Amino acid sequence: MSTPDRFIDFIECPLGSVLRVSASEIEVGLTEIDRHQFTPHVGAYALAQSDGFLLFGHITDIRVRDDSARNASDSNALAIATIELFTSINRKSFKVTPGLVASPAIGDKVFAPTSQLIQAVIAGGDQFGIEGDRRVSITIAQLPDASQTVIRLSPEKLFGRHLAILGATGGGKSWTLSRIVEECTAYRSKVILLDATGEYSGLREHTTHLHFGDLDRDDDSGSTEIALPYYHLTEQDLFAIFRPRGPSQAPKLRAAIQSLKLAKVSSSVGLDGFIIKAHKPKAQFERSLKNHLAEVESRYATFDIRYLTRQIENECVDPQRSSTEPEVWGGINPVDLANCMPLIGRINDMLQSRNLAPIFKPKKKASLLEEIHRFIRDQDSRVLRVNMQYLSFAHGARSIIANAVGRHLFELAQKGAFRKAPLLVVMDEAHQFFTHESEEDEESIAFDAFGLIAKEGRKYALNLCIATQRPRDIPEDVLSQMGTLLVHRLINDGDRNIIERACGDVDHSSISLIPTLAPGEAIMAGVDFSIPLHVRIVAPSCQPNSEGANYQRYWSLTDS
Repeated sequence: MSTPDRFIDFIECPLGSVLRVSASEIEVGLTEIDRHQFTPHVGAYALAQSDGFLLFGHITDIRVRDDSARNASDSNALAIATIELFTSINRKSFKVTPGLVASPAIGDKVFAPTSQLIQAVIAGGDQFGIEGDRRVSITIAQLPDASQTVIRLSPEKLFGRHLAILGATGGGKSWTLSRIVEECTAYRSKVILLDATGEYSGLREHTTHLHFGDLDRDDDSGSTEIALPYYHLTEQDLFAIFRPRGPSQAPKLRAAIQSLKLAKVSSSVGLDGFIIKAHKPKAQFERSLKNHLAEVESRYATFDIRYLTRQIENECVDPQRSSTEPEVWGGINPVDLANCMPLIGRINDMLQSRNLAPIFKPKKKASLLEEIHRFIRDQDSRVLRVNMQYLSFAHGARSIIANAVGRHLFELAQKGAFRKAPLLVVMDEAHQFFTHESEEDEESIAFDAFGLIAKEGRKYALNLCIATQRPRDIPEDVLSQMGTLLVHRLINDGDRNIIERACGDVDHSSISLIPTLAPGEAIMAGVDFSIPLHVRIVAPSCQPNSEGANYQRYWSLTDS
C-alpha cells in the first residue's frame, strides 16, 4: 500500500509492518529503522496505515524477537513493538477523529510521524500546519524526547471544559500554573488567581495584586489590602461561620439578621440599630417589614453585626403575651435564651477574632467583590491575583471567602457578564478552599459555588482551573467535571484511582507512568484530546516562589 503524497512530509521514517492485530493494539516487526532519524522507545508515537485512514498511537512495549515464533512475514524483524492505537486520521479530509474507525491489516506499513503531525493530532486541527499566527493558543509543553515538538493548545481545548492540575509536592504543579497564567497574559484574557500560598507575587505583566491580612515586608508586588465585608456574605455563609445547632439557634439567628437589616432601613422600628420585641406590639414591625421587604431580602442588604448577639437575645421571646393578646410579643423566654447562649458566646468570640477581621472588621478597606467588578471593567488588566497566604484557616475563613467569590462570579456569569470576556478562575492548592460535609454532622454546611461553576459555568463563559496535591480532597462533583487533566507525579494509590475514575480517557499505560514522572513532566488527557500525552512543561519566565527551606545555608556550622 503506497503512502499518500500529502502525508510524505509528515512521516519521519518507516518502522516496519503489522504482525498481529487486536481490538485496540497492534504488534509491529521493527525491520526498517534508521536510528539516525528515529530510535523506538516506550512512549514514542507511531502511525499505521489502513484503508482510508491513518491510525495514530504510541508504543507501549518493545521486546526482542522470539526466534521460535519467527516466520516469513517477520524474518527481518529486529524486535517486536506493541502499539496502542487511539486516533484515526481521514486520508481525504485530514480530519482527526478520536477512536478507531478502521483497523489495520497484517502486513500494513507502520511509520514514525514527524513532530508537525504530532502537533496537529494533539491540537485536533482539521488541516495540518495552517492554523496561522493569529490564533489564540497557549504554549504549555514539549514532548520529553522531542523538544522541537512544542504543544500549543487553544483556550477552548485547554480550559473549555475546565482544567485540573494534579500532582504531589515537588512534581511541578506551580510551574505549570505559572506558565499557563503567563501565557494568558499575552492575550486579552481575564484570569482571577486565588493564590493560597503567596507563590505568584512575581507576576507582573498586566497583573493586579490584592491581599488579605498583613503582607510580608519582602513582597514588592504593589499589592492592595482588601476585605470581604460580612454584608457581602449570604445567610448560608454566615451560618457556616457561626454554626447554629439544635432546634432553637438557627431560627433565632435567622430572625435576628432579618431584624437588624430592617432596623438599618427603618428608623420607626429600630432603636440604636436593633429592635426590642419583648412586650412590644407586632403591628408596627410587620408593617415596616412589608414596606421594606425587598430591601431586607436583598442578598447584600447591610446590617450592623455588632448588635447581632443582642438581637438574638431580643428574639428569645414568647410568641404572644397572653391568649387574649396575640398581637403583642411576650416576655423573655428563658428556655430559648438558654439554648442560644452557646451561639451567643461563639459569635462574640468570632467578632473579636483577629483571624476573621477581614470579614467582621473591614473598616475602609476595599471590598474584594468591588475589586473584581473593577477588574472586569478594566480592559488593560488581564490577571487579578488574590493573595490568601495570610488569611487564617480558623473558622473555615478561606473556604467561606472562596465560596463567596465563586457564588458572586456565577451570578455575574448568569447575567451574561463574561459572554464577550470569558473568565478563567484559577485556584492554587484548591483543597484548601473546599470543605466536606461530615456524615456524622447532619447540620454541617456544604459550600457548592464551585460545584455549580464546574457543572454549569462553561455555558456562561466561566471556567475553572484547579491545582492540588490532594485530588481526594476535591469534591467529586467538581473533579468529575474537569474535562482536561494535567497529572504530575502522584504516589498515593487513592489519588491515582480517583484520576482513573474522573477521566476514562487515561489508558492504563499512562496511569502506570504517573508515579515515575520526573519533576516538570506530566500526563495530559481529557475529553477533547485524541490521545493521552506524556509532556514536559515549558519553564515559566517568572518562576513561583515554591522553594523549601535552605538547610545548607541556615543550619551550617560555618558562615558561607
